[in-house]
Amino acid sequence: MKKNRHFSIERISLAIILAVLTACSSSNEDKADRLNRDGQTEEAIVLYKKAVEEGSIEAISKIALAYSNTHQPEKAKEYYKMAVDKGDKKAAGILANLSLRDEAYDDVITYLKPVVDAGDTTQVYTLGSAYIKLGKYDDAVQVLLKNKNSVYVKAILGTAYYELGDKENAEKYWKSGVYDHKSGGINSYNKLLELYKEQGRTTDYEALEGAY
Repeated sequence: MKKNRHFSIERISLAIILAVLTACSSSNEDKADRLNRDGQTEEAIVLYKKAVEEGSIEAISKIALAYSNTHQPEKAKEYYKMAVDKGDKKAAGILANLSLRDEAYDDVITYLKPVVDAGDTTQVYTLGSAYIKLGKYDDAVQVLLKNKNSVYVKAILGTAYYELGDKENAEKYWKSGVYDHKSGGINSYNKLLELYKEQGRTTDYEALEGAY
């Protein structure tokens, strides 16, 4: 009985020692993650910065998000830019959308053109939108065609073609946005109605009206 009790005490002691060693060896980033989850954001940021100094690229975006969540947008942008410089595509997307919101369209292109050129089609809509806002419709078409099967892309691709005077292709993509998708084509629908009205195509207008 005493032997078993002694063995149990040894097991408990070993478990305690292992727990202490694990805690001591925990990285600054892991500690920061725990603090951040517990709402201790400022303390977490301090440790994330130490993790960056130790070589963690992931910690850079975590700092940016922490600043964003604590309503410090300029500091957040500073670290998102740092993350972009390290090749973080997600950070590029976040910065681009912030820039689009702020109507800083040239910045959107700066952040996203390298990403899209490298084959990432998830950012085609945002990049194409920036080109359209700048009146660079040829560039918009070239970019948007890379994700032309998206119902949302079709709406602005049609707009780019329309602005270039190519109403045939504009109609083609707007019609596809309306008829080839179960949802998401409301912008194409409205644009198509406007086109039919502009062209005096009463029959087509009436056939489309109320169809979406």
